[in-house]
Amino acid sequence: MWRPRLPKILSSARKPPRTESGRRFDALLQEALFAHLAHDAETTERALTDAVRIDSDATDAYVALCRFYRGRGEIGRAIRLHQNLLLRSDLKPRERVKVLCELGQDFEAGGFLRRAVASFEEVIAHEPRNVDALRSLVEALINLKEFEQAIPLEKRLAKFEKRDRTREAQLWAHHGEHERDQGRASAARKAAKTALRRDKLCARALVLLGELEVDRGKNKAALAAWAKVPALDASLASEVYPKVEAAYAAIDRARDFEGFLRARIEERPGDQGTILALARYLGSRGDADLARIELKRMLDRSPANLEARLVLGRGLLAAGREQDIVSEYATLLDLLEASILATAQPSAPEGPANAEEFE
Repeated sequence: MWRPRLPKILSSARKPPRTESGRRFDALLQEALFAHLAHDAETTERALTDAVRIDSDATDAYVALCRFYRGRGEIGRAIRLHQNLLLRSDLKPRERVKVLCELGQDFEAGGFLRRAVASFEEVIAHEPRNVDALRSLVEALINLKEFEQAIPLEKRLAKFEKRDRTREAQLWAHHGEHERDQGRASAARKAAKTALRRDKLCARALVLLGELEVDRGKNKAALAAWAKVPALDASLASEVYPKVEAAYAAIDRARDFEGFLRARIEERPGDQGTILALARYLGSRGDADLARIELKRMLDRSPANLEARLVLGRGLLAAGREQDIVSEYATLLDLLEASILATAQPSAPEGPANAEEFE
């Protein structure tokens, strides 16, 4: 008879028991597994609770129950159970490390980051190559903005996982942002430079470096840093375009911003964020007709782009183009109606339409 293989967290380290209580214990773990897969929380909790009552030495069953409570948001309950487990004198070293790691995750889920850090540090003291604990410790330190402590741990983690230093560079960039926010410009600049030595394509570090160069009155250097960002990370383009425009203006080359944007569009014709930036720039410069041409081209390809329609509508309002405004408003209403109808569509019934399909 086929029997499903239980996950490690729900499997007993003992040999298959021959006693009635042992068979009952395994049956309860199996019941908990199937109930969990069926999203039956009440049965899952009852089966796991009964299992640990039958065999109080089964650490994995306790850990599974604690994970269940943590997943349900009952963090205090999970913490208390894990702490009680750690008080036991019969825990094997590997079991103690596992429970400590789980306790750290409880603390992290509950927002007790200092206590989470202490738990993960204790795990790593016993098992320096414990990747799960290292990863969790790095995340907790990042959330505490303790980047100087997180960075060497991330370096070690990358070595264990055989990764490059991209994430380390990101952490240096975030460290630099934190230093800048604390008013320590020199330390922020050093961190940004270190990030770029780790990864010369770190867009976040280039954004920070540009901001620091502006503060020093070095607008050309800032422009050189910011101009690289859109090609490296499209998600930062909308943040950096106003900075690039301001930098061009600061060095008396305001008109060159248009060329910068058009070159970017030529490289990536479908880059809607850059087209929007160009349209906004043209509109602010007084070239409303050119702005509308760019937006119309974009809307021909993506008619449902509401941000583009917003920019176009504001431009039409500023130009007093009442007839065009009415047309755009009608189009917008059609889009909203289609969106509402699509959301309101009932989902197709699941399963066979009639009993014959079961056969």
